[in-house]
Amino acid sequence: MITGIHHVSAFTKSAEQNRAFYTEVLGLRLVKNTVNQNNTRMRHLFYGDYQGNPGTLLTFFEIKRLGRARREHDYYGTTYLGVPRGSLDYWETRLEKADVLGLERSDAGLYFQDQDTFQILLVEVDEMISAENATKHTDIPIEKQIIRILGMDWHVTDPEKSTQFQQEFLEIESDGFSKVIPSVSDEKTRMGRGSLDHLAYRVGTKEEVEQWRQKALDAGLEIVEFADRAYFTSLYFREPNGLLIEIASDTPGFAIDETTETLGETLALPPFLEDKRAEIEFNLKENDK
Repeated sequence: MITGIHHVSAFTKSAEQNRAFYTEVLGLRLVKNTVNQNNTRMRHLFYGDYQGNPGTLLTFFEIKRLGRARREHDYYGTTYLGVPRGSLDYWETRLEKADVLGLERSDAGLYFQDQDTFQILLVEVDEMISAENATKHTDIPIEKQIIRILGMDWHVTDPEKSTQFQQEFLEIESDGFSKVIPSVSDEKTRMGRGSLDHLAYRVGTKEEVEQWRQKALDAGLEIVEFADRAYFTSLYFREPNGLLIEIASDTPGFAIDETTETLGETLALPPFLEDKRAEIEFNLKENDK
């Protein structure tokens, strides 16, 4: 059974600028500094709460020569992040000082974009992050910190098909935040800076991911990929309008090769890539030039 969102993954042109924005401005913690396992020349950064819990993770692939995104039809839109009730004034002031892109407050929440135009809406909820999950490197008080991912908008050609897929195949109810929105353009979407590659839903274990793989096959879905990522097990497939969806396990988590205290401090590689560490590190340094 899906228990919520595991993570969302997008593209950035600059890992350095991306890291500065998410750790310094938004106060998230870099919990895993690794590479795209399908293209090890590409950095893959994971941000989240202090523990790196599923449900808090925003992840980014770095592609330095990435062009601008064109969001036309069949794409993921705004990502909703929960903050404690009464904290939007604080966040509005903080983001104004940081001169973020597109800052706009409405009844829905506080909208803005990162330097790559990744779209975020901060929404107040009746929750507060726990002391053990609160990040410690930031000046953001615990009673103001980002809590978790609440949802995401789907912009699709046929909203009815996507809604039916959510309800009948994924068996998820409305989270009260995410919307399935009709695409208003016939032009082709082009992935680029700030584009969201995929949305990952969470389940408990590898065995549950395997059960979802069989369910997808039984439903006639094309499996894009099934992989052991070391930190979690992943299954990828596309919904009826073509959006890429992942089912990811909560276990074993990010602490298999780093302590909780040192998450994200060094380049982490899964065991099956360790023998290529020297080559990977060399290529990353070359890309940074």
